[in-house]
Amino acid sequence: MHIGCPHCGASFDVQFEGEISNMMVFPCVKCNVPLMYFHGEISELDREEFAHLRKRLSKVLNVVMKHGDSVNDVAESLKKMVDASDERASEREKNRLPSLSDDTLAQLQKSLDEMDADSFLNSL
Repeated sequence: MHIGCPHCGASFDVQFEGEISNMMVFPCVKCNVPLMYFHGEISELDREEFAHLRKRLSKVLNVVMKHGDSVNDVAESLKKMVDASDERASEREKNRLPSLSDDTLAQLQKSLDEMDADSFLNSL
C-alpha cells in the first residue's frame, strides 16, 4: 500500500499481511504525525483525537490483560505500543512551537508596515 503524508509530503510503502482494514491509524515514518487511513483516503488526525483513541485503547487493553493468559502476551505487546505512542506524543508536544493568533499576526504586520528601514535595523 502506498502512503503519502498530507502533513510533510513524505511518500512511503507499507506492506500488510492479510486483508487491509477499512480504517487504520499509524504515525508517518518521517514526521510522526498521526495519520488515519479510512476507505482509501489518508488524512492527518487531530492530536487530541489521536490522544483520545490511545486512552480508549489503553482501557480496552487493561481489561483484556485481566482475563486470561491466552491473550495476555498480545495485550502486553499492544500496551507497549500504546505507551510508546504516548511518549512520542508527549515529546512532540514539548517540541511544538507556540502558535500565533490572527490578532497577534495582524498587530505584527501593522507594526512592520509603520516602521521605516532605519527603525527596523535599529530594533535588531
